[in-house]
Amino acid sequence: MKLFLFFVFISFFCDSKASNSINGKEIEGLVNEWLKKNNQSGNVKLLKSLKYPSCTNNNMLISDISGSFNLIKISCLYPNEWSLITRNKSKNKKSYSLKEKNKKKFNVITLKNPKSAGAVINEDDLVYVKKSIIIKNNLVEEKSKIVGKKLKNSISSGKALYHSNFEKDWLIEKNSIIIIENKVGSITIKEEGIALNSADFMGKIRVKNIKSGKIINGYAKNEKKVVLKTKQN
Repeated sequence: MKLFLFFVFISFFCDSKASNSINGKEIEGLVNEWLKKNNQSGNVKLLKSLKYPSCTNNNMLISDISGSFNLIKISCLYPNEWSLITRNKSKNKKSYSLKEKNKKKFNVITLKNPKSAGAVINEDDLVYVKKSIIIKNNLVEEKSKIVGKKLKNSISSGKALYHSNFEKDWLIEKNSIIIIENKVGSITIKEEGIALNSADFMGKIRVKNIKSGKIINGYAKNEKKVVLKTKQN
């Protein structure tokens, strides 16, 4: 009986361990799919026996670190931090490399290390690198323009940063605690509420009265105040 229980325990432990890992073939499939989406022929080969701690797709970053898609870096940001570099034996590697050589390179701002969505950017997180880029519109050209801002999506290191990668600076952010101000004649009524969406100055905003639970429409007056009539001072 004890031998049977021991066998069951070992089996459970092995199954549990296997379910908390990702193998080489699974990673290989994700990388080749990523290459396909980037219009590249994928020829990444990884051993199935290769094991890494589990990582959800939302927290896995795949990036080209060679500039020609022949060296690919895979990084897991959460809950288990790890990374690996693999080679892509692409058939069109030579022709792509020649195109890259002919492209003009620019000094662009990138991240020193990968960052997850929602991370606040500090000046020490940023570095200038020389890189070939296709799209220059909306490119971040000054570090000061993005210091203190939050990332909208997870970004890998070495990738050129665009203003679209960052969350917009709203006057009132969604889920902020605000004051709902309603002026009726000479009487001003103020109550506490929660913003149900983000809004800029005098932009329409839906708020929930904390006391009554009622949802009403108003206008963002400042970062802490929502007024119900636009003619209010």
